[in-house]
Amino acid sequence: MTTSPHLADWLDRHRRWLLLGLLLLLHLGLMQGIDNFQGRTMLVAHIGLFLLWQPFVQAELRLNYIHFTSVFVLVIAAITWLNWGILIIWVMFIAGIIGGKVFFFGSRASKIFYLMALAYLVTLLLTFIIPQVIPRQQSQNELFLALAHYVLPLVLLLMAVLPVAAEVERRDEVIDLIYSLFVFLVLAVLVLGSMALMLVLQLGYIESLLGALASSALLLFLFSWTWNPLAGFSGLSAMFSRYLLSIGLPFERWMHSLAEHAQKENHPEEFLASICGDLVNRLPWVVGGEWQVHQKQGKFGEKQGESNEFRHGALRITLFTRHVLSPSMLWHFTLVVQIIGEFYAAKLSARQLSQMAYLQAIHETGARLTHDIKNLLQSLNMLCFAVEQEKDDQQLSSQFQALLRRQLPVISQRLQQALAKLHKPGNDQGTFESAQAWWDQKRQRYADQGIYFESSGDLQGVDLPADLFTHVIENLLQNALDKRGDKPLLRIEARLELAAGQNGKAILTVCDDGEPIPDPLSKDLFREPVRSESGYGIGLFQAARQAEAAGYELQLVNNRLGSVCLRLAPQ
Repeated sequence: MTTSPHLADWLDRHRRWLLLGLLLLLHLGLMQGIDNFQGRTMLVAHIGLFLLWQPFVQAELRLNYIHFTSVFVLVIAAITWLNWGILIIWVMFIAGIIGGKVFFFGSRASKIFYLMALAYLVTLLLTFIIPQVIPRQQSQNELFLALAHYVLPLVLLLMAVLPVAAEVERRDEVIDLIYSLFVFLVLAVLVLGSMALMLVLQLGYIESLLGALASSALLLFLFSWTWNPLAGFSGLSAMFSRYLLSIGLPFERWMHSLAEHAQKENHPEEFLASICGDLVNRLPWVVGGEWQVHQKQGKFGEKQGESNEFRHGALRITLFTRHVLSPSMLWHFTLVVQIIGEFYAAKLSARQLSQMAYLQAIHETGARLTHDIKNLLQSLNMLCFAVEQEKDDQQLSSQFQALLRRQLPVISQRLQQALAKLHKPGNDQGTFESAQAWWDQKRQRYADQGIYFESSGDLQGVDLPADLFTHVIENLLQNALDKRGDKPLLRIEARLELAAGQNGKAILTVCDDGEPIPDPLSKDLFREPVRSESGYGIGLFQAARQAEAAGYELQLVNNRLGSVCLRLAPQ
């Protein structure tokens, strides 16, 4: 059995008139009395309108014959055994439904309409229905009867003339269960409280009702004050919120365990397996589960109980719990899986960054080795040239031997250093050597190149990073020597001195009297690789990076015609 779509739309557009109609039929049925035929007939029509108005089942829902028969039997049974006690519960039930949805309307007219309906039901309950179940000698009151017969219909009339709100109620209505239960329980307290006062204190109904109202109002005031007290004190609301957010201490202990696992486990999958396995040990609700991310997966605990799947990005975790999880617990476990997913992503990113840093170190080491090999090739070319001269002139034998004694050990040492760099990429600083010994070695190597070496200060007790200074001086001197192709008489000077106030650190300066470096190149000289005609254009860039890693700085201190100076100094 289905309802026509047009009829369902009409019912959705006229729900307030359905409510007004069922309240009117309830009023007329009660005024006629529940013992005669007219009253019970109106109450049957009242139940029919309630079935059309009720917000729990949609109007277009398909009902089979079993459902229809069940509803029919329940309606017949309620009408057959109808009494004032059932009517009290029924009116309290309708008042609870209206109280649970009155705060979901945005327009003022809709709120006033439903508040008036709630006020009508409460007044009808307290002034007309309740007096029917208490002894007549205590409940007889003409004022209540006049109020029920003549004043309450005016409330229904005011509801009918209220302007219709512009907003249309949604077909999927929302009922706040907490508000509904609260209204139902307050009405139950008023009813039972007034009867209890009548029996215990032997008071009249009016006095008992006023006493129950006053007591309920005082208790509600105290509860509202303790829920959110003034003067900055936290009340029951803060305790209730903390309880909903924590659900006891197991989550807190699991968070401490999460921090410990994050510090101990660096591998992403191993961290994921360990922290998921800890869910079984730390949280008593969890029996076991499975995790899967990308193409990797794992299991922990036992696979039994209620299954719940949670996802966060590529991570999927299936948890098996002892009981069905409440909405609050589902929210907590969703948050737990999100935290695990974020930690896993952080571990994965850290691992990828470590690999990228290693590859970058290999790349930078290879770039520096390129210049080392280039310098070694130039030294070998110089030796080859000397060998050719040795074949033509036997008088150069002693000079050739001295040249071999100076250059071959240096070439062997440089090859060993290059091999060490390949074994340990990224080792920018290298070993420390005595500044005087390192300086004497460089003077001997470039003794035949026409380079002027100068030093100042006591270099004997000063150590310097030999690999850094060697890389820098070879690049600077080679660049200066390349200028001699255009200017054979170019003067090249190299100077090593102590830096003032730097705890004995050395400063290396290389100058020449050639052409200055062009402005476009000088601006990006140490920031990025620059165009070079004789090399790869990255020598000075790599030297500057290596100097920065070792706590030094490579600068162009002078760049004019006849004086071009570059300096390696502590930062």
